[in-house]
Amino acid sequence: MRSRPASFLASVLLLLACNEPAKEVSHGGETGSTSGSSSSSGTPAESTTGSLDTTAGTGSATGSGSSSTSGVLDGTGTSGSSSGPGESSSSESTGPVPVNGCADGEREAFVDEVAYPDIAACAGGWMVPGMYANVPACGRAGGDDGPLPAGAGCSVEDLCSEGWHVCADRFEVMAAGVANCNTETFGNAFFATGQSSMGGHTCSAGVDDVFGCGDIGWDMLNGCAPLNRDSQNLCNALPAPWDCGPSSLLEADFVVKGGPESGGVLCCRN
Repeated sequence: MRSRPASFLASVLLLLACNEPAKEVSHGGETGSTSGSSSSSGTPAESTTGSLDTTAGTGSATGSGSSSTSGVLDGTGTSGSSSGPGESSSSESTGPVPVNGCADGEREAFVDEVAYPDIAACAGGWMVPGMYANVPACGRAGGDDGPLPAGAGCSVEDLCSEGWHVCADRFEVMAAGVANCNTETFGNAFFATGQSSMGGHTCSAGVDDVFGCGDIGWDMLNGCAPLNRDSQNLCNALPAPWDCGPSSLLEADFVVKGGPESGGVLCCRN
C-alpha cells in the first residue's frame, strides 16, 4: 500500500520536474524562437526590404533616368517646336523684303502696287551702256536709294528687283496695265524702256532714240501708245546725267546715266 503512493508521488515529481524545464525551454524556445525568428526574420526582412528599397531606388533611379531621358526628349521636342516658330520668326524678321519692282525697294511712279502690280518706275543710274544688257551687272545694287545710286558698274537691269526686268517695249507696258502714260505723274523725270525706232519718233524695231514714260523728253511720238516720251537725238530732250553716246542713230545701244536724278527705267514683272 505504501509503495503505490511513493510511485505515484515520484511520477508526479518527475512530471513536475520534466514539465518545468520543458516549460522554461518551451518558453525560452518560444522566446528564443520568437526573438530569433524576429531577429532572423527582421534582419533578412530589413535586408530584403533594403534590397527592395535599393532595387526600388534603382528602379526609381532608372525611372529618374528614364524621366530624365524623357525630359531630354521632351526638351528636344520642345526645342524643336520652339525652334520651328523661332525659325519662322527669324525668317520673317531677316528674310528678303517683298519685291515691288525696284531694286532699292522704292517706286518713283506707278507707286500704287494694287493698281499697278506688274510695272514700276525706278530711278537710278547705270554705266554699262545700252538698254539691252538683259542681266544685272552689280548685284542689283542700283537705284537712287541703293548702294550705287550713280550706277558705277551697273546695267539698266540693276535698277529692277529680282523677278523683274526692264520693260521690253510699248506692248509690254500696255500689258502691264498702263493705258496712257500722260495720265501719270513722274516728278519731272523720264523712265526708259527697251522700245526704240528706226527714226522719225515712230516706235518700231531699231535702236534710234530711247522711248519710255515721263513728263520730260520729246513728246511728239507716232504709234507709241501708251509711251509718251523719247530722248531725241543724242538725248537732247533730256537733262544730265542722261547721256546717249556718240551716235544720233544708236542711242538705245549707248545710253548711260551717271546719276540718280531725272528718272531711270520702267521695270516689268517677269
